[in-house]
Amino acid sequence: MTSPAGLDASSNRLPPETVRKWVESMVRTCRERERAARSARERWERIQALLPEAERRPFALLRELGALANTESAEHEYVTSLRSWVGNLAEEHLARYTELLRKALPADIPVEGRFSTGYTIGHVLRVQVDERKNQVKLETVGRQRTVSGDISAEVVAALVRDERDRLFRRPFDSETFLEALFQSYRLALTLEGKPGQVGEPVSLRAVHRFLLLEQQNRKVLEVGDPQQFRPYPLDEFAVDLGRLLASGQTVVDGYCLRLHTVRDARIALFIVDFRRGLGQNYGLLSFTSCS
Repeated sequence: MTSPAGLDASSNRLPPETVRKWVESMVRTCRERERAARSARERWERIQALLPEAERRPFALLRELGALANTESAEHEYVTSLRSWVGNLAEEHLARYTELLRKALPADIPVEGRFSTGYTIGHVLRVQVDERKNQVKLETVGRQRTVSGDISAEVVAALVRDERDRLFRRPFDSETFLEALFQSYRLALTLEGKPGQVGEPVSLRAVHRFLLLEQQNRKVLEVGDPQQFRPYPLDEFAVDLGRLLASGQTVVDGYCLRLHTVRDARIALFIVDFRRGLGQNYGLLSFTSCS
């Protein structure tokens, strides 16, 4: 450790300002070393905790090891060997990804597709895993979410379960929904310049907007309190339409629900009849006389 410039070691006289600055710099250096040591210790503790899960979650380990690229030479060879071992586990994981994903999900969640082209899960969720970017993209009607980091199959399965719960674990009563749908359809007729013309098709997205408003309580509409706002995204609307079709309850006040296909993907919603497990792109909705 060097002495401060201007300090005469053979003299008892110490220039106060020089000493003060030197001591301050040494305190800063020690603090920086402490922070670096604490950060390194925390990272190695995370690696230690992940080691028992190396086969199930190799990508989490690779992410932590990747941050150790600038380790000291004494540790570099060991870190390189460890990274190579985990890299081999990751390659094996990718080769079995579809099998592992299906195994990590309940039997009632069907998985279609393969790793290279992406998966369709439960008919409504599209999942694309990018091992080069360490990202997984989850896409539903009108909604897309990208998660970075650990792309191991069981982690992706947990994300899928969360999406499934959000979409399907909401309370749903087919009769109540059908009545609200019919009222929103009538409002959408007025919005599109067809007041009272029941039977004319209207945009599904316009109907969705009125259903969204119908779900809000008085504080949102009168006071504009954002804390009271109840979201109702398009993918939940599409799932509710699919659940309504599956229930078979599509007649209200003598009018039958009809969905109309469209070619324009920009206005279409992919709606699945969960009873049949089949879906189509619909863009328009109408209620026509059942007689």
